[in-house]
Amino acid sequence: MTAAMKLRRQSEVVQAGVVAPPESRRAPVWDRPVPGVGRAPLWWLLGVHGGAGASTLARVLAPAADAGRRWPGVFDRESPFVVLVARETIAGLARAHDLLRQHHSGFAGSSEVLGLITVAARPGRMPAEIRRYRDVVGSLAGQVWQVPWYEEWTLVEPESLPIWTPGDEIPQKKKRIDPLEEVPLAVRELGADIVAVVRENLDSSASFEEGQH
Repeated sequence: MTAAMKLRRQSEVVQAGVVAPPESRRAPVWDRPVPGVGRAPLWWLLGVHGGAGASTLARVLAPAADAGRRWPGVFDRESPFVVLVARETIAGLARAHDLLRQHHSGFAGSSEVLGLITVAARPGRMPAEIRRYRDVVGSLAGQVWQVPWYEEWTLVEPESLPIWTPGDEIPQKKKRIDPLEEVPLAVRELGADIVAVVRENLDSSASFEEGQH
């Protein structure tokens, strides 16, 4: 069984028991193609609140694009795949919980959630309270990834950051890299993981469609 199939089966199980958040706690669904996107992304990054880090990651991860705090409407061959992005705070994770409940209860359009990225809110270890709540929220996300704190990224505009593209050579391991010159290994691995999950979902969908004919 592929990771994608596991993800879909988990989604089917939780849908029946998940209570939708109140409308005021839901993200809207785009009623037109997501504006401001110059290329068709492989997946969307949906920042669940302002400052989550979605726009920064959309800059660094070439196959991704920022969905603009809304669920994509999946128009004109848009990708249905969405990864939520939340800052590692109680408020940020609570907002991610709301949007995951919205998705599982059927109020997020045709999107397919691949998982959740949590972005460190400060240097150092994740507080125990955050870790416990992250585990709870992550149980609805299927896959959960983590982006560490990069102080250098807070000091420049996203346009100044390096870009990871699938197939890029992994730089030789160093004691320390400059995150303004090279995409950190943890972020490269994150991008490669999501690309793999998207491909598995596409392969599973193609196999399912072939089986219907």
